[in-house]
Amino acid sequence: MGIIEDCRRLWRKLPLPTRMMIGKRIRFITEPLLAASIPAAGPHPRHSLQSVTILGSFSSPIGHGVAAKLLDYELRSRGIIVRRIDASEWIGAPIDPKLAIRSEEPAPDDVLIVALNPDVAIHALAKLGKEKLRNRKIIGYWVWELEIVPNFWRLAGRFAHEIWTPSHFSAQALKKLFDVPVHVVHHPVALLPPPTMTAERRAKGREALGVSETAFVAIQSFSLASSLTRKNAIGAISAFVAAFHDQPDARLILRHLSGDRFPDSLQRLREAAKVGGSQIILRPAGEGLEDLHDLYAACDVYISLHRTEGFGLNLAEVMMAGRPLVATKWSGNLDFMDSKCVALVNADLVPLDDPDKVYTQKAARWAEPRMDEAIRWLRTLAQNPEQRQQLAAAARIKAMAELSGNAVQALQQGDQRKA
Repeated sequence: MGIIEDCRRLWRKLPLPTRMMIGKRIRFITEPLLAASIPAAGPHPRHSLQSVTILGSFSSPIGHGVAAKLLDYELRSRGIIVRRIDASEWIGAPIDPKLAIRSEEPAPDDVLIVALNPDVAIHALAKLGKEKLRNRKIIGYWVWELEIVPNFWRLAGRFAHEIWTPSHFSAQALKKLFDVPVHVVHHPVALLPPPTMTAERRAKGREALGVSETAFVAIQSFSLASSLTRKNAIGAISAFVAAFHDQPDARLILRHLSGDRFPDSLQRLREAAKVGGSQIILRPAGEGLEDLHDLYAACDVYISLHRTEGFGLNLAEVMMAGRPLVATKWSGNLDFMDSKCVALVNADLVPLDDPDKVYTQKAARWAEPRMDEAIRWLRTLAQNPEQRQQLAAAARIKAMAELSGNAVQALQQGDQRKA
């Protein structure tokens, strides 16, 4: 393990573009070999509608880990027997010991739901082994954030009988690449109890931040592994400083994950934050979700000037938490929000340009949110507490209506289609 850890440390010290370039070249060789070792989807796999095994990054705080846990919760609440296999270590995902689970053996007739995108699913399935995959129905629960899906994902199409994805935006992209059925299965965010938002928690959170009760506070939470440019936190800084340059007590809190894995992106964020001085607070994420929920309680608005989202788990959770939201009017988040419940910012679609090199698809495009609209919305909501409350109440109602889960229906419909 000493040699392996030394190699990992050296790898992390390499500049991000270098790591991305090497990774792509290695992937070009290794992934076809791994994919070839996975049994192809057979025409009549035996399976049960009463039991599933979920292969996911359960012990990781990343979005895919949250999605796997949400799916687990929904299926169990509907009477489905669920077994779990934690692939976090297999795919090199960051691990939170508090989230650790014990992996279970799949039953012979379980449907296997792979809650990992194809780039890592191939590695996890190869690790799982042929005997646990042969003659089994396999569903890929995948999501993508652009209109053009990486072509190498096509390798995963050979083992999936059908694909689930959490938004219509993602579904349209996946349908262009895969021949198997693609179905929209929303993340069931509304099934979980929302974070508790009390006056006491708000006061405590603001005290911890050193923020007065009357100051206007906005937050954004994101992972640098998801591309700093895509999450557009630097755009949020620009809009916030422009909106509140004359209000020195206003604060924008940027909670970030994976700074250790993406030091170049973190440095860019730090440099951008200097423009706002004390108005911008950079805050590394703590373990678990309590620190995030404390920030929800302390804030007045959540801001997401994202360039694209495959779904937007954070945004859905913010809506359930009863906090008003400023968000880009494009991509997967529009499945569960509209202008009646969210301060939507119009955007122009521009060619993809990701200096973080997380997204490199040629001819792809993403959104450029209109900064003038974002600035106006921030000022408007800062001056109108009643409007913030109205938006927040409408957002929770909308999320409850759209995100209460449809995974069991998708299981049943998939079986009917096969018949």
